[in-house]
Amino acid sequence: MDNTSVSTAAGRPAWQAPAPLFGTSLRQLAAFQVFALVTLVHALVWTLLPTLLLKNASIDIVEALAWGHEWQMGYEKDPPLWPWITEAITAWSGKSLWTCYLASQLCVATVFLATWQLGRRMTSDREALIGVLLLEGVYYFNFPTPEFNDIVLQMPFAAMFGWLLHRALVDNRLVDWCLSGLFVGLGLWSRYSMGAYIVPMALFVLLHPQARRRLAQPGPWLLLLTAFLVFLPHMLWIFQSGFISVSYVGRRAPALGAGSAYAARLLSFFGAQLAALVPMLALAAMLWRWRSTQPRQQSDPGSFNRAYLTVLALGPMAFSVCLSIATQRPPRVMWAAPLLCFVGLFTVTTIRPALTSERLRSFGRAWLVVLLFPVVVFALSQLLRPMVPDNEPRTLFPGRQLASEMTSRWNLEMGEPLRYVIGDTWSAGNAAFYSADRPSALFAHSGYRGNPWVTPEKLKEFGAVLVWDAREAGAGIPPDLAAQFPKAVLQPRITVNQNVSTYELGVAYLFPEGTAVGQAKAQDVQAETVQ
Repeated sequence: MDNTSVSTAAGRPAWQAPAPLFGTSLRQLAAFQVFALVTLVHALVWTLLPTLLLKNASIDIVEALAWGHEWQMGYEKDPPLWPWITEAITAWSGKSLWTCYLASQLCVATVFLATWQLGRRMTSDREALIGVLLLEGVYYFNFPTPEFNDIVLQMPFAAMFGWLLHRALVDNRLVDWCLSGLFVGLGLWSRYSMGAYIVPMALFVLLHPQARRRLAQPGPWLLLLTAFLVFLPHMLWIFQSGFISVSYVGRRAPALGAGSAYAARLLSFFGAQLAALVPMLALAAMLWRWRSTQPRQQSDPGSFNRAYLTVLALGPMAFSVCLSIATQRPPRVMWAAPLLCFVGLFTVTTIRPALTSERLRSFGRAWLVVLLFPVVVFALSQLLRPMVPDNEPRTLFPGRQLASEMTSRWNLEMGEPLRYVIGDTWSAGNAAFYSADRPSALFAHSGYRGNPWVTPEKLKEFGAVLVWDAREAGAGIPPDLAAQFPKAVLQPRITVNQNVSTYELGVAYLFPEGTAVGQAKAQDVQAETVQ
C-alpha cells in the first residue's frame, strides 16, 4: 500500500484488516452463524406474515404497479427503479404479491449485511453482531416493511455505499471505489434522498485529513464518474420532464415559514424518531457498561473509524434536518427510515457493551420480545380491524372482485379489451392492476403531464373507464373528473360486501370512438340527451 494510505500494511490494526466481500474465517464462524440465522428469521417472518394476512396490494405497491407497467425513465413523484422492480417481480409471479414482500425483506437483509461487514472492520465480531441485532429494535426495519416502496428500496443502496466507501478509503482498491459509485447511482435511481448520504460523506472526505489524501489519487474520481454515468439517463429525463419529480418533493413538504407551526412539526418529527428508536435504546441499555476502567479502543472518538461511523450514522439525519430548517419545510416522519441504517452499529460502539454471559442471555430474551411484538401487533391489526364496519385496512380491500366486475361489464358491452382506466390513485390503481385486461392507469390528479403514456387521442380511439370511491364521492361523477372528461357517461355502481363492510365503486365510460360499438353507444347517449 502506498504511503498516502489511511493505514499502512505494516502495523495495520486487526480491526482494519481487509476482508473478502462475503468471506469468514473459522474464528468468525460462530458470530456469522448467529448473524445468518437472525437475518434469515427476520426475512422469513416478515415475508410469510403479509403473504398470509394481506389480501390486496397496498397503496404504494398499487401506485408503483401503475407506473412500472409503462416502463418510463421517470415518474411524477419518483425515479423509476422502484416501479420497474415492482412491475417485474409481480409479472414474474403472476400478480402474486409475495415477491414484493420478499423484495422488502431482501432490502432489509442487505442493510443487516452491510452493518455486519462494516462492523467487522471496526470492532469485534460480537459487537458487529449486536449492531445488527439492535436494528431489529428500530421501527422502520420491521412493521412498515411489507409495503415495498421507494423508501425501503433506498435502504440497501445506502447501506452498501456506507460499507464499501469505508473499504475504498482504507484499502484504496479501485473495485471498491467503482462499486461505491455504482451504489450511489442506484440509490439515486431509487430515491433522491440518497443525497442525504452523499453530502455528509463528501464533506467527511474533504475535511478529514486521512480521507482527504485520497483526493490526490484516482479512486474518488472513479466513484464520481461511475455514479454520474449510472445516474445520467434519469438526470436527462429530469430535465426533459421539467423537473416534475423534483417539484413533487416541494409539494409534499410545503414551506410553513418561520414560526410556531414549523417548530411544532419539527418537534413532532423528532418525537416520532425517538419513538421509533425506543426498543433499540432499551436493548442497548441492557448492555451498557456503566463503569469501566478499560482503555478506549482504536474505534473510539478521534480515530478515523470513529469519525467515519459518526458521520455515516448521524450525518444523513443531521443534513436532512438542516435542509428542513433552511427551507422551513418540515420533514415527513417516514422520510427518516432510510437514514438510520447504521444507528445500531453506532450505538454499540458508543456504549462499549459489557458482554458477559448473564447480560447476553438477558439481551437474547429481550431481543426475541422485540422481534415478536411487532409481529403480534401486525397480525392482530389485520385480523381484528375487519370486524369493525368500514374500518378494514386497505390491504383487505376487494380490489380483485371490483376490477373483475368492472372489466366484465366493459368487455360485454364494448366487445373490446379495456385499455385505459382513470381515477384517483387507489381506485384506478386497483382497477388497472387486478383487471384481467391490465389496462394503463391515468391518475386524474396529475393529468396528462403526470401520465404521458395516455393522450386525448388514445382515449378518443379506445375509450376508458372512470372509477372512484362512491362511498366518499357519491354516486355521481365527481366534479374534478367531470370537468376533465365532460363526455363521460355515468354507469351503475359496483357494490361488493365483504366481512362487515360494503364497498361501492362509481363507474363512468368514455365510449371509444374508434370502434363501431363505441360510436353507436355515443350516438345513443347523444340522442337521449337531446330528448
